[in-house]
Amino acid sequence: QSLENLLCALVYPLRNALSYKHAVELASRDPLTGVQNRMALSSALTREVDLAHRQELPLSLLVIDIDHFKRFNDEHGHTFGDDVLVAVSQTIANTIRRSDLLFRFGGEEFVVLASHTGEQGAMLLAERIRENIAALQTVRGRDVRITVSVGAARLQDADGPDQLFKRADKALYAAKDAGRNRSQLA
Repeated sequence: QSLENLLCALVYPLRNALSYKHAVELASRDPLTGVQNRMALSSALTREVDLAHRQELPLSLLVIDIDHFKRFNDEHGHTFGDDVLVAVSQTIANTIRRSDLLFRFGGEEFVVLASHTGEQGAMLLAERIRENIAALQTVRGRDVRITVSVGAARLQDADGPDQLFKRADKALYAAKDAGRNRSQLA
């Protein structure tokens, strides 16, 4: 009887802890693409910037935006637009290293945090992502032409998380202004 009571006393808190862990994981994932979401980006960016500054290691951030995304929704419907988002997120996930972190920032924007990566590595990664997405021929059996614009920024000594993101975002808009389907370094 006392062994059974002891087991019950251990099982219920363990089950509650596992349920809580599962809820936290669900809250930090984008339900459509399965990649981490904007909420997860906020804490990861702060952590990675602090770590990079402390260890004096390079860190780069890429902001990726699907060019003319609205066209997919308008021409083929929102379900197909969702399929495009999933295909793009999978392509990015298959392109980055396991140590890199991928997030859906919102809408048709994705963010990659690339640790141990300087300007040259960030631009190589940005171009590889851009080329792999441009190489997509079909999504759900439909012929597509998907391009992305990418802004990249390397962490500077004075940067906090917000400054790093703003510089990459500004580079993204420079890439869009220069004609889209390109990568731009901050």
